[in-house]
Amino acid sequence: MDEKKIDAIRSKKFPMGVLDVVVLAAAIALTVFLVCTVFGEKGSGVEIVGADMRIVLPLGENATRRISDCLTVEIRDGCVRVSESDCKNKTCVKTGKVSRVGESIVCAQNGIVITVIGGGDLAGSVGKG
Repeated sequence: MDEKKIDAIRSKKFPMGVLDVVVLAAAIALTVFLVCTVFGEKGSGVEIVGADMRIVLPLGENATRRISDCLTVEIRDGCVRVSESDCKNKTCVKTGKVSRVGESIVCAQNGIVITVIGGGDLAGSVGKG
């Protein structure tokens, strides 16, 4: 390297470029996400919310429930999953099992969100399922 390039690099106040900062931020966000996923608290219940309903079910009891005549939710061994859905792309079914507090399954076409909740959030259900 010639002397001018070396001096130009040394004279920079912030040696990292914009892309370096973006890559570093993405790596930190991914690390936080993985730590929360792997070491996150196991859920004690599941909240199912739709346009005109809210259902809360315990994760400790195995159950299968048809929701709004459009999808089937299955709770087994402390995990919840959508086993069947009448939506077009079946992303909710492909999501698979979730069991940690804060994890969700979303069926956007049918407007239903299934979220794993912690112990203090088990309040009951409202509306129709």
